[in-house]
Amino acid sequence: MSGPAHASERLQFAVNGLTLVAEAYGPADGQPVLALHGWLDNAASFARLAPCLQTCRVVALDQRGHGLSSHLKQPYHIWDGVVDVVAVLDQLGWQHAVLLGHSMGAAVATLAASAFPERITALWLIEGFGPWTDPDTEVPDLLRKATERLLALSDRRKPLYSSIDEALRARILGGVVPLTERAAWPIVQRGLEHTGDGWTWTADQHLTVPSQFRMDEPQVQACIRRLSMPVSLALGQTGLFAKPGVLDARIKLCDQVRVETFPGGHHLHLEGAEGALSSWLNESLERA
Repeated sequence: MSGPAHASERLQFAVNGLTLVAEAYGPADGQPVLALHGWLDNAASFARLAPCLQTCRVVALDQRGHGLSSHLKQPYHIWDGVVDVVAVLDQLGWQHAVLLGHSMGAAVATLAASAFPERITALWLIEGFGPWTDPDTEVPDLLRKATERLLALSDRRKPLYSSIDEALRARILGGVVPLTERAAWPIVQRGLEHTGDGWTWTADQHLTVPSQFRMDEPQVQACIRRLSMPVSLALGQTGLFAKPGVLDARIKLCDQVRVETFPGGHHLHLEGAEGALSSWLNESLERA
């Protein structure tokens, strides 16, 4: 399956000994937007939405361990992304920018905007508002599970596929959330490498190890209370938050948040909603 090709410019950033790779879309003098993808996705997650944001300079980052960026080769934590955000903004020369985040990227964007509100002019979130949390009582069990998975990782090999189509089917059928072929295609294309024996994922295997520790809900809510910029939260009709849940309490804490539901699931920005979503996001720029 293929879709319309949109020209992008490849960028690289050096952050704490890691090389982070990005794709940049739009005019160089456009509204600065740093885009952060979801877990086990990559910068191609924004390949359809970014070109629709025609007045914006969208830099879609392969977050550490993902896509073409360097591997940490040890457990990842959601707050790791904050230093990457600030460092990339500095290297781009952007003193002020919009943060656009999907899922895990929305969690990173929320944390970065709460810690550095003076740098973020607006927060555009898709299917996420802050990190996932766990009950405090489950911490010992979760730590044990993560430790056991980490110890077993050295004996685990990445899956090998005979073709890109086989990898595409595996991503569609084996993902954590339902994914359409249309949504999966650009992510799979960027997220594969040929080893000589077949195709395998570029992502660091350590990303599949459960978090050893997570923030708790009071900590996340403290971050949300610190948000001083306009927040636009887009949800999918059949996404992870279609039913009332933890996001409702978080939304009530933010005076400047607006929420809209669009057709599609967790990857609604790759499933055909990109036109309506981009128009809705652009409204926040016009109001500023």
